[in-house]
Order: sequence, then structure tokens, then C-alpha cells
Amino acid sequence: MRFEALKARYGDCLFLTFDGAMAGAEPTRLLVDGGPGTVFQNALKTRLEAELRAHPGEAPVTLDAVLVSHIDEDHILGILDLLEEVRDDRSPGGPLCEVRWLFHNSFDALIGEGEGGAARNLQASDVLAAVGTSMGGLQGVSSPDPSALLVLQSYGQGSRLASLAAAMKIRRNPPDAAVLMFDGVTAPVRRLGPATLTFFGPLQAEVEALRRKWATEVKKPDGRAALAAYLDKSIPNLSSLVVLVEQNDVSILLTGDARGDKILDGLRAGGRLGGVQPLKVDILKLPHHGSSRNLDDDFFQAIHADHYVVSGDGTHGNPDRETLQMLERARPDGGFVVHLTYSAAHCDQTHRDWKQARQRSFDPAQDGISDIIDRWKKSPSIEVREDVVSIQLPGDAPPRPHHPRPRPISDTPRPVAKSTLRPSSDYKLKPGGPPRPG
Repeated sequence: MRFEALKARYGDCLFLTFDGAMAGAEPTRLLVDGGPGTVFQNALKTRLEAELRAHPGEAPVTLDAVLVSHIDEDHILGILDLLEEVRDDRSPGGPLCEVRWLFHNSFDALIGEGEGGAARNLQASDVLAAVGTSMGGLQGVSSPDPSALLVLQSYGQGSRLASLAAAMKIRRNPPDAAVLMFDGVTAPVRRLGPATLTFFGPLQAEVEALRRKWATEVKKPDGRAALAAYLDKSIPNLSSLVVLVEQNDVSILLTGDARGDKILDGLRAGGRLGGVQPLKVDILKLPHHGSSRNLDDDFFQAIHADHYVVSGDGTHGNPDRETLQMLERARPDGGFVVHLTYSAAHCDQTHRDWKQARQRSFDPAQDGISDIIDRWKKSPSIEVREDVVSIQLPGDAPPRPHHPRPRPISDTPRPVAKSTLRPSSDYKLKPGGPPRPG
């Protein structure tokens, strides 16, 4: 199994490949998010072209599944660019890739509306007035509400994704196209080649609360504009798909932009967390690009990883200095690798520029991460890797007899096994030092 985090600017774009059961078999591929604008042309397309060169007999490259964690431009735009290029390709060699499955909860599905219903409600005049001049220069509105504007943009992108999937006959949330959410009892499980995907978020209770809020506010004459601002703050946190990917004894926790406490709630309800022992995974993709607003010390104490992956370039201050400090407090003895999609120096410079553009000061001692990363690089027990994130895991190793294996299911969910994951035994730790990928 190989995990790659592409250079996705301030977004996410992850590429997972799983080796086939037989030598020479084509790998199973999972693409998770596509980053914001330009990421497809600058990173994702290049990676897919490299995959085609590595498997020339497979043209077009098969993406067995694309997972869009939630509707937010820094996760979805690259996927839209990819699908539109594949749809419009008329070259003699055919399109670069084909997509079989799409895992994604549209906003309409989350709130229980028919396709396009949410967008029609949010296009009401009071929302447009809140958005202001950026959406057409309405009279009497001097400045746009950025929250409302982003909400409308995000829902438009979600509608485009749904339309593209339908036109290209890509199966959405197979087998039944139902909303992927965890009811707190039985977590949805899907098999993808040799891998198992277990969905621990979003939580059904949170989705139902969102639906109640929507049903109440959307009927109020003055409620839609306030609802737009509420949704902008809530949707990424409440609707992100939280997925545990497993192949034999190897495990990867994908978190989207979910809140850390909601991730822990789902894992506890699913029996993967409990007692005093932390959940141990091989790779943890930090939520929301390492933003401290989504995390606390409890999160890092409850989940221990061999590899912590941070996808962010310093925009919005992500990854946050405080996030790295939380990790250090939770793992004072080290024994892990931190992967950054951009160097700490790049992140700090982008953060500085981002703050200065908003007439805010940047203090390296309070806002920067370079000094922490530099100190970790000198540590015998913490390893840091910057810019290139490519982690080879021993996913083809036979399962341990005592480790519960989910049965192959593609049509119906199953109860989640109550067990604690263990890190792969194939790693060789240097004394006091971190595991190294193959």
C-alpha cells in the first residue's frame, strides 16, 4: 500500500494505491479530494500521467474510487477539473483515466432535499443581499458577506459534481446511493479491492440536527441569510467523511475537515476507542490542514500514529504552531514521522504574506512553525519529511490471526468490530527513534 499527499496548496489531494493479490496485477486506486484551483493541472494530472506510464497496458488509468470528503473548494475543485477533462477528452488515445465509484455526500442529500433544492432555497433574495456586490452588484449593498458567498459557491460546486457523476455514469455511494453516515451502532463498510473502508463520520445525530436547523430556518422570511453563515461554519466540520482505510494490519485514518471531538465520538461509538489505550494507526491525516481550531490535546492523546501527515501551505495559518505543540505534548518520547506537503519555511512565508495582506502582524515565535520543525529535525526520536509525501506501507503482509478482519461486503454495512488497532509489525524502530517507511 502506498499513500501520497500531493502538493495541493491549502487543500487536500491524496492518492492511495493498493497492490493486487497476484504479482503483476493492476493496483487498486483511491483518490481522496482534489485540492483547490490549479492543483489538477499542476499536481494531480502529472501524478495520473506517471501512473499511466507505469501501467501502459491499462490506458485509461482506472480510479476505482474517488472520495470527496465534503463540499469545500479546497477539496472539490481539483476533482471537478479532473472529471470535466475526462468528460471532454476527444484525443485519439482516449481519456487519461476512468472513475468507477464516487464517495461523496452532497449537501442536498445531507439535508434531505431533492437534487438542487438547497441551492434554490439559498438563492433567495435575502441571501443574495447578504452576498452583495460579488454576486451581481445589488443596489444598496456595499460589501459582500464572505460566509454567504462561500456557501453559495460551495453548493454550486457540489451540484456540478453531482451532474458530472450522473452524466459520466459514475456510481455514487454504492451500492444504494444513500448518505454515508454513522448511526452510532453500525458503521458503513465498503470493500475496495483488497482494502476495507469504514466510515465513522459524519455522525447521523449531527446530520439530523443539521436537517432540523435547515427545516426551521429556511422557512423564516429573514432566516436564510443567517442560515448561510451558519452553514459555512458547520458543513465542513459536521459533514466531512471520516474513513478508516485498512488492508490487513495496515491502517490509515482520513479525516477531511472534521472536528477532532466528532472524530473521537465516531471512533468510540464504533468500538475502536475505549479504555486507556490510544487507537494506533499507521497514518493519520490531520484534520483541516492542521488547524488548531479543529483539534485539542485529547485528540492527539487518543490517536497515536506512526506517520502524521499535514496538507497545507501556510494559508490561513495552517498548519498551526499550536497543533504541533499539541502533538509534542501527547507524544513526548517521539517515535513518529511528521510529513509536510510544503517546507516549514514555505508555510511560514505564506502565513506571513497572508497576514500582511490583511494588515496583521506575523510573529515567528507565536505564529511560525519553523523553529519547532528545526528542533524536531535534530531530535533522535522524531523524523520530519518536507515537500514530498510518499509513504510505502507493507499492505500485502498476511493478517495476524488475532486481528479481526471485516468480511468482504459491498452491499450492506456490518457492525464494527470492537477492537484496538495495532501498528504494523514490519517497521523497525531505531532505539528511541521513529519508524521509517519502506
